[in-house]
Amino acid sequence: MLSSIIINLILSINLFFYEIEVSQKYTTTIILISISMAIYIYSNLIKDKDIKRKVLMVNIIFIIISCSIFPKLILLLSPVIVEYILSKRYSDMIAAIGVFVAVLIQLRLNIGYLMISLGVVSSIFVYINLINNKKKEKLEKINYDLKEKLYNIEESRVLENKLNHQSIETIKIEERNSISQKLHDKIGHTLAGSIMQLEALKIIMNSDSKKGIEMLDGITDNLRNGMDDIRTTLRKIKPEQAEVRINNLKLMLEEFSKSYKIDYELSLEGDLQEISMVYWKVILDSLKEILTNTIKYSNCDKISMEISLLNKIIRVHIKDNGICNGKIKKGMGLLGIEERVINIGGDVSFNNEDGFSTLIILKR
Repeated sequence: MLSSIIINLILSINLFFYEIEVSQKYTTTIILISISMAIYIYSNLIKDKDIKRKVLMVNIIFIIISCSIFPKLILLLSPVIVEYILSKRYSDMIAAIGVFVAVLIQLRLNIGYLMISLGVVSSIFVYINLINNKKKEKLEKINYDLKEKLYNIEESRVLENKLNHQSIETIKIEERNSISQKLHDKIGHTLAGSIMQLEALKIIMNSDSKKGIEMLDGITDNLRNGMDDIRTTLRKIKPEQAEVRINNLKLMLEEFSKSYKIDYELSLEGDLQEISMVYWKVILDSLKEILTNTIKYSNCDKISMEISLLNKIIRVHIKDNGICNGKIKKGMGLLGIEERVINIGGDVSFNNEDGFSTLIILKR
């Protein structure tokens, strides 16, 4: 907007000085030029596009009418025509035709070639400026739409997290209710029955000790069975250690994959319950270091991990499909993996011939 005003202002000033040199009569000239410039500046300050087009049309009509008094004012017509035509979203060809017609009229009026050239150049500058403004508006709209989409995605993610949290809480409540019901149905009845039998035993023991001993044995069996039910229920509540570690492993790989857009593949073979807590800690810590190195150095799009329980060893193989050249330089991460594995009596090797791979062997 400002650049268009400056261009037309420069053209108007040149036109004014040109007229002074030719006729020495500048009062009418300055009035007409000032009115035309005022209308043009006003049109550029208006935000509403429909009103702006109407004001530009008023300026075009004013310039054409004023040419009967001051013919050289036709020089200001070209840039205004260009802006009007582009504001109506007509083709560039129509704008070029409009400028060409204005130039023909200027030649007919015997206006100097220098001034005509200045008018054409001004029209070109206005055209370029308007095109750039349209591109800027388009980019701003795209940017706004992207921000809106990102906001909607973030809102959806927050809502999804809330729903997931609510689902998890609902599952926890259902599990608690289930456990409570089991304890009430099995253990509660067992304890209630045993209490009643003990109350009866107080009376029977004084009169029939033999029968009392039989009842006492029955109460003991009932309580023992109740204890077994408690152990069974608690065992169902508490997950196996291997299950917890596998979930930690999957969670680590899933978060890595989501954060860095790298696919992963996890393969588990054998009874993983036999892997000790110490071994699991080394495996998880080693995976964390390898994933960190993958982000820093490996230009890969996939990483795979295999844990296999063989006859006498536990084999852990982690490999990516990145490009690694040259000799392997062991930094703090790889040296830390080596130290942890060796401390528990295992062995580790690194290879970068086809991607980067880490092989950990642990004794069973």
